[in-house]
Amino acid sequence: MLDLLNLPGIKPVDMYKESKALIIVAVADVAETFICPDCKIPMHKHGTRKNKFSDTPLYMEPVRLEVQRPRFRCESCGKMAMSKLSFLDDKRRATKRLVDVIRQQCFSATFRALADETGVAVNTVKNIAHDLIQELEQTVRYETPVIMGIDEVNLAGGYRCIITNLTTNNVFEMLEERTQDHLKTFFNDLPDREKVEWVCTDLWRPFKRSFAAFLPNAKLIIDKFHVVKMALEALEEERRKYQVQLSKDNLINVKRSIQWLILKRHENLTPAEHKALAIVREQIPELAIAYDLKESFFTIYDEPEKQLAQNAFEAWKNRLPHEGMEPFKKLVKMVHNHYDEIFAYWDAPFTITNAFTEGLSGLIKMSNRLGRGNSYEIIRAKTLYSVEARKVGSGFRSGREKVEYGPHIPTLLKQAESSELD
Repeated sequence: MLDLLNLPGIKPVDMYKESKALIIVAVADVAETFICPDCKIPMHKHGTRKNKFSDTPLYMEPVRLEVQRPRFRCESCGKMAMSKLSFLDDKRRATKRLVDVIRQQCFSATFRALADETGVAVNTVKNIAHDLIQELEQTVRYETPVIMGIDEVNLAGGYRCIITNLTTNNVFEMLEERTQDHLKTFFNDLPDREKVEWVCTDLWRPFKRSFAAFLPNAKLIIDKFHVVKMALEALEEERRKYQVQLSKDNLINVKRSIQWLILKRHENLTPAEHKALAIVREQIPELAIAYDLKESFFTIYDEPEKQLAQNAFEAWKNRLPHEGMEPFKKLVKMVHNHYDEIFAYWDAPFTITNAFTEGLSGLIKMSNRLGRGNSYEIIRAKTLYSVEARKVGSGFRSGREKVEYGPHIPTLLKQAESSELD
């Protein structure tokens, strides 16, 4: 029979098909003489033992090896022995090459898909993945970012903390909790923490309180998109309040358009949306004023210099009507509460935002949905140790010393898009 296995120490002699796997029958080649380790005398053959092991798929079918091995017995002490097969994994009833395949794919495919493809149990795939994670935790280190992004994501039963390298747009770390105590421990133990110069976060105050004492050279920037998002939310509150005043016919035509108006800048509106806005200006001028306030707040970030941006904010604040528009007045209070961190946006040497960190948060949520039931540890590993994305996120220092920055976020996003298309 043609040797389809190419495995040392065994020879295939038969093959048949079961319902869920291709069974290859093989016999062990035993040329050695077995010596009893206790009595130091030759052992005699004592029947055979048949065992099954999982192997890499063949012809797109899961494969099980049915290996027949002779057993040997010491006539003096009764000790039994059997030839060892070097290609088997010591911890599992599987070949080393199958374990290697699962290790290579367990962060890019779901455990269920790998189990179906290889014919092993889902728990076996999980256990192999956990062993790999333990190895990676001990061996993989990423360069501490100069510009750090921090965000949160709700997954696997709790809020987790995502940390990114915004200089290179790479994943740096995912923490199990976002509590101050957890974050303080992380920042206190962070290697080369003095290298961090900028930290970009949302408006959650504990983020700042967590790193302020441990990153001596870091300056905080409140992410632009979280600031302008509050203007969108203020407009949404006004829309819900005033939209009930529209006539039934106009409500049908305008409701969805107004929701899109909230998301788009004036110069990007379609002709239909301009028409919808004209209806709003005619029937509910207060809502049109709220829309214009949103638009003019956005233009603050169009200013090229910090002082001009601060002047634009003061001018915008002074245009607020004395009566009403309470959501926008809350926005004013928020800006004053985070004034230095918001306008630090203009102090940075180039534009710093958390856009890629936000994209990563969305990707993690999608990965969580696709791998239903995955633990936090598995989701973290799939995010932090993607092989292809890590290749993009690496480089060399002088002297050809390799340095890794973490998985490249745009590459992770492309991989996710490709898997969706498949």
